[in-house]
Amino acid sequence: MKSIKSKIFFFALLSTLVPSLVLGLLSFRQNEELINDNVKRELRILASHASREVDAWINLNVHEANSLTSAKIIIDSLSNVVNQQSNQLKNSPEILKQYLVSVQNKLDTIMELTVLDTNRHVIASSSSRYVPKEPFQSDWLGEKITHKPVISPPQLHDYFGTITVSIILPVVSYDDYILGQLAITYDLNNVKSVLKSTIKSPRGEILLADSDGHLLLASHTDITHPTVIVPSVFDYLYKHPGEFATFRNFLQEQVIALAYSAKTLPITVIAEKNHRDVYAAWLEQRNLFIILVGISIFIVAVVAIYLGHSIVTPLHRLIDATGQIVKGNLDIPITDVTQKDEVGKLAHMFNLMTEKLRHSQSKILAANKAMHEKNQLLEKLSITDGLTGLYNRNKLALIIKEQLHRYQRNKRPFSVLMIDVDYFKELNDRLGHVAGDEILAAVAKNLSQSIRNIDFAARYGGDEFIIILTETNVREASITAERIRSRTSEIKCKSTDSNIKVTLSIGIIQSEPNDKSPTTIISRADHALYKAKHAGRNQAYAVQPVSVLTS
Repeated sequence: MKSIKSKIFFFALLSTLVPSLVLGLLSFRQNEELINDNVKRELRILASHASREVDAWINLNVHEANSLTSAKIIIDSLSNVVNQQSNQLKNSPEILKQYLVSVQNKLDTIMELTVLDTNRHVIASSSSRYVPKEPFQSDWLGEKITHKPVISPPQLHDYFGTITVSIILPVVSYDDYILGQLAITYDLNNVKSVLKSTIKSPRGEILLADSDGHLLLASHTDITHPTVIVPSVFDYLYKHPGEFATFRNFLQEQVIALAYSAKTLPITVIAEKNHRDVYAAWLEQRNLFIILVGISIFIVAVVAIYLGHSIVTPLHRLIDATGQIVKGNLDIPITDVTQKDEVGKLAHMFNLMTEKLRHSQSKILAANKAMHEKNQLLEKLSITDGLTGLYNRNKLALIIKEQLHRYQRNKRPFSVLMIDVDYFKELNDRLGHVAGDEILAAVAKNLSQSIRNIDFAARYGGDEFIIILTETNVREASITAERIRSRTSEIKCKSTDSNIKVTLSIGIIQSEPNDKSPTTIISRADHALYKAKHAGRNQAYAVQPVSVLTS
């Protein structure tokens, strides 16, 4: 009795503590998920805002650049180059250069302006690093000049020593003829001030990275180039936009970050928050949770001791009665438990349970019978193809093995027909997958109706079918193949409400003494099918057995 009491005591203690601990841990987990959701939402807002600002900055610069391409001095200078007016070419580049320098001085966001002819040779530039008539070097421009602006990927500019973005727009004459191009270089650092809204943006920082993971810009500090994000981290952020990851940033701080791609530039906008700041409140709640769990354990231990003494005797009777049920004895009503508390109710419910078990025994037997029938149905489904109702590939292998064993015993040959629907992929692509399935089902139905009860039809895969003709030589199989091919000439397709002409290519072989496995049989049949296709399709090709050929 003492052993039973101690077991019940520990059972009561654990049955009380485990739900408390589980609920506490679930609550703790939900709190953690709530923090993660809030962080994710704030980082998404931050990254989305920064991405929109980058796109807006580019669009503003494109608009500004478009207005410069319509300047009369640029159009006239390029017109002189196109028309080769030598008396004006002498002073035109110098005047144009002075104009470009004055524009650059007025627009402090521009680092450099360069005018190019249609061959992309420099005509004039606000920068002294270009020599007129030399080619404009750039590996990101296309071969042809179009009316659309071309935006360069952000890159570290060796001449300016900073990350730059170039926009190249066509310069069009008054009669809409492309005279050349205007290349404008901007400092990407100009976008730094608008990456975060001081009023609307949540706390956090913004990083800009190129497609290789090189950091271009940070909203909170200067970047020493080259600085690269850990490849595995960048790969995850790039391939999972909007999903956050935890890692150490280039300042070796533990951060939580997620990324979006900008639309106008091939850059990745990364929003990050310091891990320590995010989880400070979470750690306080964890410590409070540990304290509360400790108090709960003490209270539950006291209650468990009391319950262990008050319910041990009736629970012992219930355990004995349960043991009888396990042995299959359902005639065990509990009559000596007269308590009116929960234990008494449990005994009453136990009696009701045993009574229902007795009444349900017949139902259980009926359910077992129904389950047996369903298992038989599942066994049938496991060997048939769901679309056509023919045998599937696994069952086909077993059928061929059985036919090979029978052939080795009685030396009576069997034949194999490998059938392929001609140009099925084109029909499937043109009419749709629903129509394609109807065609396959119709072909399968025709195959089933064209063979004997002792023969077998299976779907080998896709639009390929295999028929096993038992105790049939290749000559007889050829007759069956021609009958199948002639019958499958026109199929009524319900999904398209039309008649579809369908032809078949059939390869025919006969079993031979050297056939040792289904793989050998199918390989030979596939070779015969290839011959039928190679000969023009819509026909049957029979491979004569070796014994016939040698004779």
